[in-house]
Amino acid sequence: MGNRKIFDKLDPTFGDKFFIPLPSDAQHYIYHERMSADKLFLYALIIDYYNPKEGYAWPAVETLAVKYGKAPDTTSKHLDDLKEAGLIDFPEKGYYIPLVPLSEEEFYLEFPKAFESYQLTTKRYEERKAASKERIRQWRAKYTG
Repeated sequence: MGNRKIFDKLDPTFGDKFFIPLPSDAQHYIYHERMSADKLFLYALIIDYYNPKEGYAWPAVETLAVKYGKAPDTTSKHLDDLKEAGLIDFPEKGYYIPLVPLSEEEFYLEFPKAFESYQLTTKRYEERKAASKERIRQWRAKYTG
């Protein structure tokens, strides 16, 4: 870690620094069938480009692609995925409006397949956790018994 400072979560703009905001309520969107964690970064970029006075963000797809680290065609498809998941709207191409994420409860009610995905992921985690505990129990019985 060296001399690097710890990120100040309570005052992220200290020293006139900027950061890209990502609402905590967007976390559960990774379980939407057309979403992924990297697309949440694209959503954060749209929020960052959003101009409240104008009422939209208008970066070119090429600009977003450079910031996002993807090809323009991929970036464009991912923007469509964000719209499908309800995180952005674009009244016309090139103008983006970031929308407030649904609460976890509202999200899973609107997207039941996402809730199924979440449940499956949770079940797999619990199964791995139980298997790991059993391996430890067997090891202890064998070597400390």
